[in-house]
Amino acid sequence: PALRALDADFQCPDMRFHYTPQELFDGLDRLGAKGRAQLMRLWWADTGLSLSLLAVMAAAAHNSMAGLAPLPTAMDAAACLRAVADLLENALLAHAVSAYPGRRQEGTVQMAAAVTAAKWCLTGLWVAGLFGGLVLRAARL
Repeated sequence: PALRALDADFQCPDMRFHYTPQELFDGLDRLGAKGRAQLMRLWWADTGLSLSLLAVMAAAAHNSMAGLAPLPTAMDAAACLRAVADLLENALLAHAVSAYPGRRQEGTVQMAAAVTAAKWCLTGLWVAGLFGGLVLRAARL
């Protein structure tokens, strides 16, 4: 909400599947220095959220997939890779934002955008695994 107060059209890049460096830099211009500082705090908080989500994803997989080896292991791998992608995404975006507006880190933002897309793909894969496992488990009953 605080970022939307500065720019009603702002979309946090890590909540989108794809973004370009220009889209990010245009948003950073509209947010100004105050908004960029808020983004940096948001990504610090997101670091804790990413680790908490990893714990929830692991617990959900193990509680709902018991007896469906190797599905829980595969889901743990997807959850861990997703968390690594989220942490890397935060670091890359924070690096680009901290250098802006003095330097436009286009390569860093392109890498962050690719990592963001990978994060969302891994999230989708994990959710598909969860539902697939639940269907398999129900079929065994």
